[in-house]
Amino acid sequence: ERFRTLTNSYYRGAQGIVVVFDVTRPKTFENLGSWLGEINQFSLGGGRDVVKVLVGNKIDQPVKVEPQKAEAWAQGQGMIYMSASAKTKQGIKDLFYEVIAKILEKPELLVNTKPNSRASDISNPTPNTSSKGCC
Repeated sequence: ERFRTLTNSYYRGAQGIVVVFDVTRPKTFENLGSWLGEINQFSLGGGRDVVKVLVGNKIDQPVKVEPQKAEAWAQGQGMIYMSASAKTKQGIKDLFYEVIAKILEKPELLVNTKPNSRASDISNPTPNTSSKGCC
């Protein structure tokens, strides 16, 4: 909560957003609506133009939020649902592969992607015309 004011800057220009809730704590699932509202407010196209994934985390522990309920909610919001365990790493790789694959399926998401100036300096070096050498 104390970092809430910083989050809106992270949504701008995002191509994919991963929202995680704790399957052992129903309150975290109940709070998803406020996070989705923030996503829709600050991300491209009111949230329509980004890949959104809902992740139920801690599946290695006793589940209190049924996956069917979470999946139905995610689908209703235009999101993909996946489950994972950060502790055991189950589903983590699949999650990121899925996000990347979905972004690549939407070329319009890549249009605004610009390489940073440092990368372009390296890929297009200018010859040193100084007579003093490099130093």
